[in-house]
Amino acid sequence: MILMSSPSLISFMDKGKDMTWYSPLENENHKEYRNEFLDLEDDWKKAKSQMKDYWPAQGPRWDGIAMVRGKDGRKGLLLVEAKAHVKEMRSKIKATDSQSVDLIERTIRETKAGFGSESLMHTWLNQYYQLSNRLAYLYILNEKMKIPTWLALVNFVDDESLGKETSLDQWLDHYQEVFADMNIKFDSSSLLNRLVTIFPKGLKG
Repeated sequence: MILMSSPSLISFMDKGKDMTWYSPLENENHKEYRNEFLDLEDDWKKAKSQMKDYWPAQGPRWDGIAMVRGKDGRKGLLLVEAKAHVKEMRSKIKATDSQSVDLIERTIRETKAGFGSESLMHTWLNQYYQLSNRLAYLYILNEKMKIPTWLALVNFVDDESLGKETSLDQWLDHYQEVFADMNIKFDSSSLLNRLVTIFPKGLKG
């Protein structure tokens, strides 16, 4: 589903090569990586030392990590964020250390500009912070680290695991609202070509 929803990822991939998934893996108890995912490939390791210039040490927790082999021998990166209900999208910054807050705000402000957004920082930090920091990593890795990176937003449709289901129409309406509130313009950034949204069927019963 991710490939079907991303022509840019298909174009990048070397023909006949599969993605190498590092997370979630059953034999590793579905480990979720933070910034240590940059240790998984030699091509990415140098970026880990640079990350401190853009984000605090741990970084967000990722639902999935995969390596994608490119036609030119480069190793691309796929980051996955999964949700089962629209209410999970509402979030606020939790950092309290002043240096961490300053670093996050500086990077999100730069990310926001990269997406052509003129919305208030409050929207990115206190309404949709989790999406904001995922977009920040998409920005940092592509623009600063020069690692070809894609962000897949996996939105489960009619999933009953949280006791509340979200229909496909509700997801689509929600993303229209989110992108409008965050003022992400469709023609503002090539990074939108690295953002993938899919809507698989969720768990029943």
